[in-house]
Amino acid sequence: MDQTDHDAIRARAQAQFGPVAQAYVTSSMHASGADLARVVALADAQGHELALDVATGGGHMALALAPVVRHVVASDLTLTMLHAARTQIAAQGISNVSYLRAAAEALPCAPASLDLITCRVAAHHFADVRAFLKASAAALRPGGRLIIADHIGLADPEEDAFMDRFERWRDPSHVRAYSFAEWHSFCAAAGLTITHSEEDPREPYQFAAWTARMRMPARECAALERWLLAAPAHMRERFAIVADAGRVVSLRGIFGIVVAVK
Repeated sequence: MDQTDHDAIRARAQAQFGPVAQAYVTSSMHASGADLARVVALADAQGHELALDVATGGGHMALALAPVVRHVVASDLTLTMLHAARTQIAAQGISNVSYLRAAAEALPCAPASLDLITCRVAAHHFADVRAFLKASAAALRPGGRLIIADHIGLADPEEDAFMDRFERWRDPSHVRAYSFAEWHSFCAAAGLTITHSEEDPREPYQFAAWTARMRMPARECAALERWLLAAPAHMRERFAIVADAGRVVSLRGIFGIVVAVK
């Protein structure tokens, strides 16, 4: 993939998320997921840390980290997202968060300046996840932690392709979900060692809210719904597709958390 492709992916992400920034601030799935507390616990912060939350979106991860670290920098490629995050974090009376517009693959951080980097439900949008990991490794101090909570790719190629299709159909800026094995390989190449990984059993997507949050066109939403309803039984079971009266009620994505140390 060349630079032109990378630029196109970043432009698509900004076009996709800019108009829906506020929907991500108020989304219960993003604002109150159990993974927020889990990432904070895995960070094991002592209060002195300088942290960076990459692709902060609505700012929920930065908000969760702020009480346990010295300072959080919330970064995002999309300026509208940063504005929305700043508004909601300031409304909570939090003062130890600053904001930075930056691509995940080109973090403008001094070498070995950060104790903690987090990235929640965003890496599957990155144009070059290896460049993101390389930039993160460079910015972390020795012993610093990178914690990624995201969609996780599946070992079964058929299941992985099925999940990729419904995620990309709903959100064209979705690039790819990476498996735990791929994360291990990518991190090792960047000079990071994964010390922990776990599945993240998130709540199912409520189909109507999930598609509405991305402002999915009605025609495409209906087509996706028909495709899910027609899925083979083993796929409906694997992704917990629940239907009622010929309509999709909910389905489940696959998520996980990895912790890497420099």
